[in-house]
Formats: sequence, C-alpha cells, structure tokens
Amino acid sequence: MTVDFRDYFWGEKNNGFDVLYHNMKYGLVASKELAEFLRERSNIEENNWKLVSKLAKQASSSCTQGTFGPLWVLLRTTAEKLATLHLQMVQKVSDLVKEVTKYADELHRKHKTVKEEEGSTLEVVQAIQSTSITLQKARDAFTQKGIELDKLKKESASAREVEKAEQKLKKAQDEYKVLIEKYGTIKEEFEKKMSLACKRFQEVEELHLKQMKDFLTTYAELAECNHDSVGQVHIEFKRQCLEMTVEKLLEQFVLNKYTGLEKPGVMEVESVADVVSASDAGKVTNTGTTPSNNQSSIKREGNSGIWDKSKQSRRATSLLNIFLPYSQGKDTPVPLATSAPTSPLPSDSTTISRHPNRGSKWFLRSRRDKRKEKKGKKKKDAPQDNTSNKEEKSDTEEKEEPAKSKTPTPEVDDEGYCVRPKVETWDIDKGSSFYSSSDSDS
Repeated sequence: MTVDFRDYFWGEKNNGFDVLYHNMKYGLVASKELAEFLRERSNIEENNWKLVSKLAKQASSSCTQGTFGPLWVLLRTTAEKLATLHLQMVQKVSDLVKEVTKYADELHRKHKTVKEEEGSTLEVVQAIQSTSITLQKARDAFTQKGIELDKLKKESASAREVEKAEQKLKKAQDEYKVLIEKYGTIKEEFEKKMSLACKRFQEVEELHLKQMKDFLTTYAELAECNHDSVGQVHIEFKRQCLEMTVEKLLEQFVLNKYTGLEKPGVMEVESVADVVSASDAGKVTNTGTTPSNNQSSIKREGNSGIWDKSKQSRRATSLLNIFLPYSQGKDTPVPLATSAPTSPLPSDSTTISRHPNRGSKWFLRSRRDKRKEKKGKKKKDAPQDNTSNKEEKSDTEEKEEPAKSKTPTPEVDDEGYCVRPKVETWDIDKGSSFYSSSDSDS
C-alpha cells in the first residue's frame, strides 16, 4: 500500500496541517528519547563490564595450585573475554548515542526551517478555519431568516413585517454568498498549500523514519554481534571444559609438580663380613699410595672345616717366624718388631717375643733382598761425600716402614681366605743396623 499524506489529512475542521506538524515535532522527541535509551543501554553494559571484571579478578585471586587450577585459569580467561566484549559494546553504543544526539540536533534545526517555510500554509489553514466558521454562522443566519419569513407568511402578518423579514433574509443571503465566495478562494489556496505541506511533511517523516531505523538497525547489529560473541565465548568455554578431562588435569598436575620417577631402593640386612669388606675397600681407595693398598679385598666366607685346615699351615709359618733369626747364620739374637709390650723391658734384653702376624720366611727374605739392591744402586749413583742425604733417606725409609705396618692390607692364602698382615722385621745390615757387633757379642 502506497501512502500519500495528501489523501488523508483534510476534513471539516482542517486539522491535517496541525496533525502533521505535531507529528514532525514528535520525531524530534523520539530521536532524543532514543539517544537516552541507548545511553542507558551503554550504562548497563558498563556496569556489566565492571561486574564481570570484578568476577575475573576474583577468579584470578583464587587458588591455582591444586589440580583444579587450570579450570580457574579457564574461568578467569572467559570472564576477561566477556568483560572485553561488554567494554566494546559500551564504546560502540556510546558512539551510536553520539550519532543519534547529533541527528536530533540536526532534526531540530530542520524543523525550524520547515516551520518557517510552512508559515504561509499555516495562515491559509487558519484562514479557512475561520472562514468555515463564519460561513457556517452565515448559513445558520440565512436559514433562520428564511424560517422566520415563512412563519410570518403563514401567520398572515402585515405586509410591513413581511417586507422587513424579506430584507433581513436578503441581507443574510448576501452575506452568505460573500462568505461562500471567500471560502472558495481560501479553499483553493488551502488545498494548494496543504498539498505541498503534506508532501513536505511526508518527505521529512520518511527521512526521519529511515534515519531512526538505521539507528535501530545499527543497534540491533551491535546487540546481535555482541550476543554472538558472548555465545561464542560460552561455546568455547564449554568446549575447553569438555577437553579438560579428569585424566588431562591429573596429567598436567603430574607434569608440573612431579618430584621424582625412581622409587626408594630395597634395604637388606648386611652381614658383618660384608660391612668389614666394604670398609676395607673404602680404605684401599682412600689411601692408594703404597703397593699393598692396590690389592683388592676379598670377602671371607664362614667355613669351619677349611679354617681348621688352614690353622695347621699357619702354625708352621709362625714357628718359622720365631726361629727365623737363628737361621741367618749369626750367633746373636735379632730383636723383632712386635706390638707394644704391656710392661717396659730392659734395653739389653734378648727375649724373643712371638710375632703377632704370621707369614712366610721366603716372603721376608725377598723383601730384604729388594731393599739391599735398592740401597746398592743408590750408593753407586750418589756421591761418596753426601752423607747427609743418606741419613735423610734412611730416616725417610724408616718412617715409611712403620707407616706401611700401620695400615696392612689383607692378603689371600691358597684356600682363598684372608691372611692377617705381617709386621716386617728390622733389616739386619752391618751398615744400617741399630745395634753394633760389639753389643751383640756382649
């Protein structure tokens, strides 16, 4: 249906112009109210932004150390996204409010222009309205005069009265005719002006409605876009919640907070022999300076039958150690390096104490022969007059020998058992012996 204001705003009272003009003014009011509505919507979005931001801060301040920590992070991220969307909505609606306010100001100026241009139309409207009223009165007066004349004629009134009534009727008729002519002239002007005014008002109203609808369309698009964005955030939040399964949460917790992958070792009760052998092995690795420390320690196994067999061989070696000094082809006894006595002995005592450590005489002889060969080589290489160096070397050798005897290394016999280390006897040499031949003869 095509609407034309020129077909709908006439009538007996000629109020069409007034209706159209007030409708135009209502458009200005509507634009101002729309700006206020959008401003209130912007305030609502701003409040939502503040509340959701507060919610995001609450989520960020929550405990994120447990297994539920990733979900708190997800809640905080979602709240921040929603807050950002609300803030964007505030900015966009505020921009729309500015546009509507600007349009309202322009519309107000436009209405002033229309009012000024349609001033002549307003005069015509007022003229036709007043003429219509006057014409109606004249018509009523003419009608009344005619009724009075008919009444006098029926009552057979005097001729003078009838004549006066006819004059009044004629006068009313003349006035009525003048007003009809005037009304006709004003009516033509009114129709012309009113047609133009209706067209103008319709154009103004169409432009106004188009602009207002554009504002509403923009607002609807903003609301729809914001709603879609919020819905997308919620959909993404739901998807991430579904992806954050219990297994994945536990896996993240394990990867971030694991303390180790190896379980504690099994502790077993160790025998005394294992502890002793382990301690001896530690001493060997710590010292590592003498040739005796380079020998590896061997565990002793408790076998009473083999120990009984080895005791007999050890007794034989101990007897050899006791009678070893007398097999050297000398008349005097040789003092042996023994453990410290419990009571002091005289310096000239020739008592032979039993050696605490047991070993083979061939082992001792080979050691003495090696020392003699070393000393002979040193005497050949060193100058004859360097006596002080000899004394120092002999002193260092004497110091090294007790050190060797202090930290003996366990040895293994033929049966595979540990043999108690032997304390070496003093080397009997005429050049380096502590006792002289005169003392031994005495």
